[in-house]
Formats: sequence, structure tokens, C-alpha cells
Amino acid sequence: MKKDIAYSIAFIVIGILAGILGFVFQFARSIMVGVACGFTPTGIGLLLVYKRAKIIPEMRKNIELENEERNVFINTKAGYTAFWISYWYVFCSVIISNVINVSFKQFSIFTLIFMPVIYFLFVIIYHKKY
Repeated sequence: MKKDIAYSIAFIVIGILAGILGFVFQFARSIMVGVACGFTPTGIGLLLVYKRAKIIPEMRKNIELENEERNVFINTKAGYTAFWISYWYVFCSVIISNVINVSFKQFSIFTLIFMPVIYFLFVIIYHKKY
């Protein structure tokens, strides 16, 4: 759990540094704002969860079960499968893009929805299978 708290603090620090680089030094501002908006809330959320888990034994048990060998195996297998499905989806989309005219924004939004849906679908399938 100490390692997870250290990771959450690292996320917060990266987010703050990216924010400083973007806002104060105007270095790649749009990218740094995105990094800051992604890392900082994630780090704060993780830090709150792990700090609270130290106090509440049920939360600690859930976090330990999350890192159980079976769950790690299932998540790894689901991630592997989802990656290759997403890879072939993007590959086929690029090939078909000459025939079907879809804006990049629409394609990006659909892809951002498609990828986690596929991942969590395989997590559910593999939890039932294993």
C-alpha cells in the first residue's frame, strides 16, 4: 500500500509540474494542460482511496483482493485481447477511411468509447471463464 501511495503522490507531482510548465512557462501549453488535468485528479483520487483504506479494513481487503493472482491474470489477459482487437479496429479503420468519409473527431470519440468497452467486456468474459 505504501508503493501505491507513492505512485499517487508521483501522479500529483507530475500533474503539478505539467501545469507549471504549461501555464507559467507556456511550454506546449495545450499538451501540458491535458497532462495536468489527467494526472492531478487521478493522483488525488488514488491518494484519498489509499489513505482511507488505511483506516477502513474492508477497503484494504478489497484492494488486496484486486491484486490477487487470479484477478491480475484476468486483467492482463483481457488487456492483451482488448489491445489486439483495438489495434485491428484502428488498422481496418485506416484502410477503410478511403471509402467511408468520417471526421477525425467522430472517429476519435468512437474509439475512446470502443476501447474501454472491449476491455471491460473481456474482463467480464474472463471472470466467468476462469
